[in-house]
Amino acid sequence: MSRVSRKEDQFYDMLLALSKDILTTVTIWHEITCDWPNSASRISEVAAQEIRCDATENAILDELNTSFITPFDREDLDSIACMLGEVGDLAEGTAARYEIFDVHDMIPEAQRMTGLIVEAMTEMVALFEHFHDFRKDPTSKERAKKVGAIEDQGDIVYRNALGRLFNEPDDPIHVLKWMSLLDPMEATLDYCKSISNTILAVIMKNA
Repeated sequence: MSRVSRKEDQFYDMLLALSKDILTTVTIWHEITCDWPNSASRISEVAAQEIRCDATENAILDELNTSFITPFDREDLDSIACMLGEVGDLAEGTAARYEIFDVHDMIPEAQRMTGLIVEAMTEMVALFEHFHDFRKDPTSKERAKKVGAIEDQGDIVYRNALGRLFNEPDDPIHVLKWMSLLDPMEATLDYCKSISNTILAVIMKNA
């Protein structure tokens, strides 16, 4: 294997490692959401895992800043790493809000949204497992399209949740609280779709 190939491979390996770290983060977040409030003690697990994600993301960016050799456009690589990092940040920040906002009962739409985020990141890990060979292997392209379809499902869940919140007579603080939780859940799925779109663009530009 040539020196160039080794330098390229490390970026693929690091993106895969980051995606796996983030999948673990959002999986814990989803488990907390589904078992709330019994799972309150696990919020610290999300925070600890997110620190690990930050370290992996920073390692990618540090390597990018010092490397003359990248497998595709530097800007795309930077965007993918940073958007993956945002997924971890949103998972940690939103989970922490469960306690800050004194959430007593979890609405089903929140459980569905975090479940879709886990599905999207599962597809993302599969995408990055094949990304090093994207010029020949269609798997990355197929998985990226699946992430987009999952985000579309999330839009429906989000809109339905908002409709129910605003149409059911309730405490306006309750509505505000859940808007402040559902919005970052939707944003998390948006980041997943943005990553998949960037991947599709990379594949098109380098075909």
